[in-house]
Amino acid sequence: MKAETRNCQNCEKDFEITSEDFGFYEKIKVPPPTFCPDCRRQRRWAWRNNMSLYNGKCQLCDKSVVSIYSPDSKIVVYCNKCWWSDKWDPKNYGVDYDFSRPFFEQFNELMHKVPHMAVVNDDGIASVNCEYTHDWWFSKNCYMCFSGWNVQDVMYSFYTLAGKEMMDCSIIRSKSERLYDCFMCSGCYNLKYCDLCKDCIDCNFSYYCINCQDCFMCYGLVNKKYFFKNKQYTKEEYEKILASYQLDTYEGVEKVRKEYKEFVLTQPQRYAHIFRTINTSGNIISDSKNVKNSFVLKNAQNCSYGDFGGDANNPTKDSYDFTLSGGISECYECVVADHSQNNLFGLLSPKNMDVRYVQHCHSSKHLFGCIGVKNGKYCILNKQYTKEEYEKIVEKIMTHMNEIPYTDKNGSLYQYGEYFPAELAPFGYNESCAMEDFPLTKEEVAKKGLFWHDNIQKTIGKETLLPKEIKERIKDIDDSILNEVMACVECNRNYKIIQNELIFYRKLNIPIPRRCFYCRHKDRVSRRNPFKLWHRQCDCSQEGHKNHKGRCGQEFETSYSGDRKEKVYCESCYQQQYF
Repeated sequence: MKAETRNCQNCEKDFEITSEDFGFYEKIKVPPPTFCPDCRRQRRWAWRNNMSLYNGKCQLCDKSVVSIYSPDSKIVVYCNKCWWSDKWDPKNYGVDYDFSRPFFEQFNELMHKVPHMAVVNDDGIASVNCEYTHDWWFSKNCYMCFSGWNVQDVMYSFYTLAGKEMMDCSIIRSKSERLYDCFMCSGCYNLKYCDLCKDCIDCNFSYYCINCQDCFMCYGLVNKKYFFKNKQYTKEEYEKILASYQLDTYEGVEKVRKEYKEFVLTQPQRYAHIFRTINTSGNIISDSKNVKNSFVLKNAQNCSYGDFGGDANNPTKDSYDFTLSGGISECYECVVADHSQNNLFGLLSPKNMDVRYVQHCHSSKHLFGCIGVKNGKYCILNKQYTKEEYEKIVEKIMTHMNEIPYTDKNGSLYQYGEYFPAELAPFGYNESCAMEDFPLTKEEVAKKGLFWHDNIQKTIGKETLLPKEIKERIKDIDDSILNEVMACVECNRNYKIIQNELIFYRKLNIPIPRRCFYCRHKDRVSRRNPFKLWHRQCDCSQEGHKNHKGRCGQEFETSYSGDRKEKVYCESCYQQQYF
């Protein structure tokens, strides 16, 4: 089919469906989407709790648990050991499909009956001491971490896939060690407050440096040592400059944060961080081919509108609209569908084949509208069928979903081919990951018919140690701080320092943070460009560049919007500027 421009039924903006898109939808036998890529991305993220945790109890063994589901959600919660055990059977919750009611209405009822894992991890199974983690696997000694695997001694981090001894980090995809407050760094050792660095050692506040050592407040350097603000110094001069900034004090770090941000703004920005790719658009993509409008992908092929997927050992191919999924093929509109084939509209459902509209299903085949099924086949709404019955009923259900669609409070129609409506998510919009790239006010959330959670679990007003009373240097902090309750200088949320955290601060000479973990994560998100593309022209007007005279003006798609302060360069101009 030829490319078409259609109107999103959610935001009412036009969007394009290309001929390649139509080919993919035909291949997996789903109708073209009626929501634009941004609204589809927002809807998927609304089904993932960001980092809100609640105290609760396993409703099978009565054990105290930490859960991603608030009591207000009315979700039945089991501890992980009970959920994975043979003490219950998800098929006991199976129901007949009712052809007089919309599918999503029936699915929502089932979702509030079938037990869910309190937090999705393998603590006590394949991980050790990782109780306070979510979407976390094959790890050891991790605390308050979200979406990651194969790491050790990691705290307060998001999307961390390899390495050890890291805290307050995001998007670490290859082995690194001793990182603090770093974003998108790989193969690094002993870095603090760095962004997009690769194979660096002993650097502080550096941005997009490669194979550098002992660099401070630098940008775009390669194979350098003892540099400050991109200027060479002797070892003695460098160490004197570094000592003068007093990075072992909270006040010193805060001053450098501001200076570092101002310094980065003076440097031309690469239009996109895309490496070793062919025919690719988006940002933070490597070793990929034929990738469109996607972000944080590695080893991907023939993919569009994906976020966070693939690594060197888990290729992602022939898939659209996926989130936090690696090792997938022919998947569409799914969140955490790792190692699946033909997983359509799945949520937290890895290692599946030919499944549609499933949540928390594992290692199964041929499921439709199921929750919590493990090693199952030919089930609909958790009820077992024969192969022949399953295939016949599924065809009728897909037709029925088009004849009797679900209508959300915003007036959007949900037929077969649309993801779960955001209004049915068991999380408030403000506690979901959607708030990071699609922030809304409480009033805007209500206007869209979504839920705003006013009772997010947090403690305020119980502090025993005020920010001004915390000593500046970590060397002056004794173990008594482990008994203190502090208050975040930004949101007033109370927080504590745990033993392993204090050990880490002492080892890397880091001052005690005055912000809670949530505000520190929010700061790292602000250092990441949004998952959205704008059409722009290269801002370079440097003389001596081979590809242009005067302003370059080359056009590209970039995650830097036109109203931002940075100067954005095309790949050719950026290479000439820094390499």
